[in-house]
Amino acid sequence: MLRSLPFAGALAILLAVSLGVTPTMAHGGAELTLSPAQVPPGGSVTVKGEGVEAGEMFTIHIEGVSYQATLGTVAVGDDGDFHEEFVIPTDTPPGTYQVRATSQEGEVLSTELSVVADPGPVEPAAAEPSAEPMQLNRTKSTAQWVVILAGILGSAALGLVLVRTKE
Repeated sequence: MLRSLPFAGALAILLAVSLGVTPTMAHGGAELTLSPAQVPPGGSVTVKGEGVEAGEMFTIHIEGVSYQATLGTVAVGDDGDFHEEFVIPTDTPPGTYQVRATSQEGEVLSTELSVVADPGPVEPAAAEPSAEPMQLNRTKSTAQWVVILAGILGSAALGLVLVRTKE
């Protein structure tokens, strides 16, 4: 039983490597965040890294199933953090992407980004609610009254036919 424990551990590591599992933290407590986490093509996103080695350079990439792009590079400050605003390329198709920050030494931080279709122009906001009475236009044209009366008369005639056939 004890002999199989190292074999199982080695098998788990081999499986993780073969499935392409990538680390999300470079230095134990390091992390990468985005703001916002959802952006249209051509929109801006702020990439923030924390807890990495001061003075390092990171290259920021966006990677999807069928699309990849390099957004740029960023230098880590003396406090071990970096933040930089990048523009998502306008040819980026909507979908879910991994944003990866890769150092020159091969350290990788990653997080997820959703690129959404541009919603187009924003509709104006609805009127603010108030306690004032609402004025409704209840006038009907002559044609509308003819249709309403025809519907009422047709329903009444159909009702009479159904009552007489029942008797």
